[in-house]
Amino acid sequence: MPYSGLQNGAGPISHGTYTVVAGDDSAGTVAINTGLTTIETPIVQVVRAGKVATSDAAVSCSGGVLTVADGSVYALATGDVINWLAIGT
Repeated sequence: MPYSGLQNGAGPISHGTYTVVAGDDSAGTVAINTGLTTIETPIVQVVRAGKVATSDAAVSCSGGVLTVADGSVYALATGDVINWLAIGT
């Protein structure tokens, strides 16, 4: 059966794209207000110079804020594009 939308009581979806600026890369973190009250499932993709660079990024959620931060190898860089989707309430 083909996928036909949200199932199992999943809540509203918020999504967007954010491009990292110089202040973000020096701070090592980006906080994205998703507009949701809580995030149950975050999906994040970081693209650098046309290639996916997400594997080591640190992703966390608090309330409706999605945070993407430097990992042990990956560090935010000006021009990185963060594509995100959050499912919550």
